[in-house]
Amino acid sequence: MSSPKLIKTIALGLSMSLAGIAMAPMATAAGAEPTFALKSNSNGKIRAGANAFQKGDFSKAAFFQKAALKSGLSKSRKAAAYTNLCAAEGALGNLEAAKTACASALELRPDAWQAANNSGVVEWLAGDHEAAAVTFASAVELAGEKGAIARTNAVMAGASQLASAN
Repeated sequence: MSSPKLIKTIALGLSMSLAGIAMAPMATAAGAEPTFALKSNSNGKIRAGANAFQKGDFSKAAFFQKAALKSGLSKSRKAAAYTNLCAAEGALGNLEAAKTACASALELRPDAWQAANNSGVVEWLAGDHEAAAVTFASAVELAGEKGAIARTNAVMAGASQLASAN
């Protein structure tokens, strides 16, 4: 279980914790799960889907993202819609559909940290916590200063992996 990538992920998470990075309250709760990241922009359907997701209406969120994808979007907006569709499908428990949506987003925008983060959440929900930890570390690298959610997920996943190794 102690691969070099996992060790790097744990070290990254511990160093961020020691640096005093604020963590989301849910990440510190026992049995917490990682958090999806949404991408919102000026497209009305994508924004409506993101709003529905934030209100907990994941079916409506998926509906709006699928509608947006049928409307002839630019490459960056299509990546945003796939990123959000991944989150909505993942929240609904449709992990294969979520995985496909994340892969589509990353194919369009390999630098999309939200899609990488969501891919990690899907891996986590599927029970592959080690792969999720590695994916979260990748999302952190892509996000730079913008990815508080990805950093929180990386720390949580690293701590979980450390606990399960003991």
